[in-house]
Amino acid sequence: MQSEQFVHNIRRKRVMSTDGKIIGQIKNITFDAATGQLLRLVIRPDASFDTTGFRVENEAITIPFEAVKDITDFIVVDRYMLH
Repeated sequence: MQSEQFVHNIRRKRVMSTDGKIIGQIKNITFDAATGQLLRLVIRPDASFDTTGFRVENEAITIPFEAVKDITDFIVVDRYMLH
């Protein structure tokens, strides 16, 4: 249940890289149902974000959850772990 509460709390947050670029907004989060481990962020990219090098599927990109460095007003992800 902790994962569900966590997902609910961050669902509408925007995602920013550690170099200050707005990536987009959380669309969904994937997790392992057996362990509750968070796996990936599914992000609806901001119009200004260059998605070159990302796999875009259903108008979204995915980022491994390990890239998350901080969660405050934004979800901050390590720019070096984005691809």
